[in-house]
Amino acid sequence: MSGERHAEVLARLTDHAAYRGVATPSEAACEASVALLGVSGAQLTLRRGTGRNAYSYATNQIGTLLESMRFVLGEGPCEHSLRSGVPVLVRDLDSWDNHQRWPLFALSARATGARAVFAFPLRSGAIHLGALVLHRTSPGPLTSEQVADAHVVTDIVMSLVLDELTRVHAEGPPPEGMPLRRAEVHQATGMLSVQLGVSMDEALVRLRAHSFAHDKPVVEVARDVVTRRLRLSPDDRFDLR
Repeated sequence: MSGERHAEVLARLTDHAAYRGVATPSEAACEASVALLGVSGAQLTLRRGTGRNAYSYATNQIGTLLESMRFVLGEGPCEHSLRSGVPVLVRDLDSWDNHQRWPLFALSARATGARAVFAFPLRSGAIHLGALVLHRTSPGPLTSEQVADAHVVTDIVMSLVLDELTRVHAEGPPPEGMPLRRAEVHQATGMLSVQLGVSMDEALVRLRAHSFAHDKPVVEVARDVVTRRLRLSPDDRFDLR
């Protein structure tokens, strides 16, 4: 990939990201990648050295559900990319081969409306931060140009994430409302939606209700859900709207 092409993609990404109004540059790049790469949505998943993801961000509800399914089921294109460190490009999730490869994920993902998923690792040498995952609501491959651009976008996102992690390490996390806290609530909502078989809105209501009933900050409840210290039951209803 030429430096000229990299600069061109960066300029287009910057133009798309300019008015997104999201919390971090990496999130803005994730949002902008949707229009730039011609997909339906995207998600950014960061992992710890142990393989357990530390953070996730999705541009839409489908992305949130796909990430939650990956986390709960432990399989799928993103999980494969996170473990192997190589791109996993799935043009049709509903194909027989993919149902054989990821039986639980392929079946569950179909219900979200996603039909194609393309996972690109955030990796440079021994550094493996996570993955940028794109999805479409119709089957079909990415073009060779889209794949090339996706690799450039992934490199840019990785640089942004490294900058953000370095800044947090040096300065400490930002105060209330920091992206990681918002992301934990978002991820916990998606996990509850999958576990309880309810909508995202209903899952958020359950999360808030549990927080209220137990007098705990919602971010603490979300963290307990994400780390699996807490598993809500379908019977846990507090009528909080």
